Amino acid sequence: MNNIFDVARLAGVSKSTVSRVMNNCDNIKPSTREKVESAMKELNYTPSYFAQSIRTGKAKMLAFLIPETTNLYYNELFNVIESAALRQGYLVTLCNAGQDKEHVLSYVQMLRQRNIDGMIYCMYHSSFPISELIDISHEIPMVFMDYPNSQRDDISCVSADGLHDIARITRMFQEEGRKRVAFVGLEDIVSTNYRYLGYSASLIACGYNFSSDLVYQEYLSSYAGEHFAIGYRAAQKLMSYPEKPDAIICATDMLAIGVNRYLLESGYHIPQDVAVTGYDNIAISAVVFPALSTMAQPVKQMGELAADILFKKIENNSYNRTVLLSSDFIKRGST
Repeated sequence: MNNIFDVARLAGVSKSTVSRVMNNCDNIKPSTREKVESAMKELNYTPSYFAQSIRTGKAKMLAFLIPETTNLYYNELFNVIESAALRQGYLVTLCNAGQDKEHVLSYVQMLRQRNIDGMIYCMYHSSFPISELIDISHEIPMVFMDYPNSQRDDISCVSADGLHDIARITRMFQEEGRKRVAFVGLEDIVSTNYRYLGYSASLIACGYNFSSDLVYQEYLSSYAGEHFAIGYRAAQKLMSYPEKPDAIICATDMLAIGVNRYLLESGYHIPQDVAVTGYDNIAISAVVFPALSTMAQPVKQMGELAADILFKKIENNSYNRTVLLSSDFIKRGST
């Protein structure tokens, strides 16, 4: 098997020059770069990232930590981050870190021991003690996603502005003449709590009377398929009251799909009897029946921003930036 010395010998340059070419250094003449790359191709030489990581302290590896793998939103976000990382020569490992404090911190510690270059961590439970992770982010580059209300300037965050996004939906229903607008969410989840604030604040601003009968929120007891089941139970409860909602705002698309299933099975017409909206614009929201109206998080922009901020932090971990992005409402058959 050929090594870096063989490449240097064939190209007629030093080993350090070959190394600089492989690391895309700027101070290389185009002619020299061409000779080295031609030698690498002729010898079918592939650089060892393990050896490079020993020399440079960088493994060219990133970690994307999520709380659960069954949430389709994270799958779509991972695809964007992975593509952005590959363009910069990084690989991304997908980590199902869960939300148990000790498990998450143990996971992060294992990644640090493997010389990971940086991490993108998706926030989930609002009760999770984030302080330990923030301390770690001062030592290893880290970007927090789905953490929309951070007021700190010593960390980097990328999130959609769920508060104002949901407020826009509430106003839309008010303008359409809907009389009773309900909300379905998840307890103790950072991003959906923020969306609930948008619902409750805009409800009063739009002249509606707030009623606890119009709010259904539930803790996730398990992960696999639970979002759909919660949505189903929410619609079952909301439609059991004498005064039924004529619009239901859901904090996620998966909740909304569960809501739609119950409504259709129970003989309600969507959107004539009840309009339903989701949030995320996951791929299946366009193919379920009726097709789901939803707030389309700018997943591509969010993922690319998170990756770009992380690359800057890898170069200088004191760099920080927090971005809150608006979503676009996609009107489909459920409204």
